[in-house]
This record gives sequence, C-alpha cells and structure tokens, in this order.
Amino acid sequence: MDIIDQKVSIIMPTYNRAAYITETIQSIQHQTYPNWELIIVDDGSEDNTEEIVTAIKDERLQFYKAGRIGIGGKTKNIGLQKANGELISFMDSDDLWASTKIEKQVESLRRYPEAGFSLTGGYNFKKINEPLEYFYKQKEGIRFDNIFISCFKSEVAGFTQSLMLRKECLAITGPFKELNSFSDMDFIISLASKFKAIILYEPLFFRRLHDVNYSNLNWEKWHYQGLDMIRSYKDSLPSSVFTDALFRSHINLGEKYLKHRKKGKAIQQFLTAMNEKPFNIIPLKKIAKAIIYLLNGK
Repeated sequence: MDIIDQKVSIIMPTYNRAAYITETIQSIQHQTYPNWELIIVDDGSEDNTEEIVTAIKDERLQFYKAGRIGIGGKTKNIGLQKANGELISFMDSDDLWASTKIEKQVESLRRYPEAGFSLTGGYNFKKINEPLEYFYKQKEGIRFDNIFISCFKSEVAGFTQSLMLRKECLAITGPFKELNSFSDMDFIISLASKFKAIILYEPLFFRRLHDVNYSNLNWEKWHYQGLDMIRSYKDSLPSSVFTDALFRSHINLGEKYLKHRKKGKAIQQFLTAMNEKPFNIIPLKKIAKAIIYLLNGK
C-alpha cells in the first residue's frame, strides 16, 4: 500500500473541553489529507463535551467514554487500542492544526521510508493567529536524523500533538507509560531511541494557552517526573549530555518556582543545579535574583 493511501488515526483525549473542542475538531476536518479517523477518548467530562461532539455529523469521528482516569498515557493507550490506521497522530482537545499538517507529515514519511516518525514546528497562542513563543527558531526546512541525544539537549519540542508515527513502531517501543502523567516526552524519546525521525520545522501545530491547561495545573509534578525520566536514561547518554540535561531542568524548575513566588524552593533548585555544574555562574545569578525578590517582598 502506498503511504498516500494509508489511514491516519488521530487520538484525542478530552476532559471538560466544551469551550474549545469544536474549533479543534474543525481544524482536523479542514485537513487537506482526507483519509483519517478521529478517536476521541473522554476522560470523564462533567460538562457537555459529549453532547457537542456527538452533534457533529462526520462518520470519521468516534467518541468513547472512558470514565475518569486522569492519566494522559492511559487515555492515549485506549485510543491506540481502537486505532485502525497505519499512521498514528495525537491531538489535545483545545489545540489547533494547520490545514496541511497531516498531508505534509504523510508526505515526509513517504520521502524518508527509514524514518519511524515525524514531528513539526509550531507555537503557543492565546488568541488565534497571534503567535507567542515558537517551538523552534528555525521555521522552515527539514531534519532527517537520529534525534535521541537531541531530545536531551533541548533541541526537540516534545509535544505529541506534533507527532505522527508508523503504527508498526509500537511493536518495538510499546505504548505510553501509565505510571505517571509525564509520558508524552518519554514516549517520543522511546521512539527516538529506536527509529530515525523527521522534523518539519514549519509551524503546523498551534498550542492554546489558558488557565486550565493540564500542564499549567500540574507543572510542579511534571518537572519532577521529567527529572526522574532524565535519570532513567543515565546509562544511555554521554555523561556531559546527562549532566547538562539535569542542570537545565533544575534551573527551569527554579525559575518556575520564582514565577509562583516560591523563593525558598527556587533557591533550593538553583543550589542543586550548582551541584551538577559547580563552575557554572548561572546558578549564582539565579540565587541572587531570588534573594533580591525576597528582600523586596516580591
């Protein structure tokens, strides 16, 4: 079967997204590549998400009620079990895609048959068509490579909403981990440890920011689970890459604590970063910043 004729299974977990899910589904319906199915796995929504979805008349949509689970990896795995496509994508129920996103990723996998998966560029937004932070400085071009080490060097944006993989890869990597909520980047790293990747730097995925983003509500837990994930790959990484990854993670967590006015915890993270790289001046600057905040009562 030519890859152009292959079906793309799009897996969309959702929970209380009545305010956004219509726009998200419309961005999928507007795709220039028509051979897809959308598998929506409802994680126990308490609003009228189900009513909104089931009112949309499109035979390519499937809606499943999973009950309240609260772990993204589990809901995605339910979707994987129901997927009929040869290619798999993922979408959050408040985000948007460019209309050519699926078509361009399918074409990239056709051009590079040695690749197991593809990622795209994108940006965060609060208002539609008003980009905030872009995921990559580069906004055009293609990278075809082994990106495993790059995942630990902050060179890869680990959003499953930008991911498309060959379903056959799952026979080697397995599904998402279900023990914690920080499973998306771990899933991408697992793919990268076994298969080459394609990165399309063009912004094709648009991540909506709002007050009830899952990542905003669970940022602290995600950071610590991210640190655990890095440590789990210690034996697979060059020591310098491993140390740099931990260092950046502690600095980022410290900055996040500062943003949430938790100066003591921020200083603790900066000190831990200093232990990772004793001769780096960045932690000292961050500690000084936190102390100034303390003295000024910020």
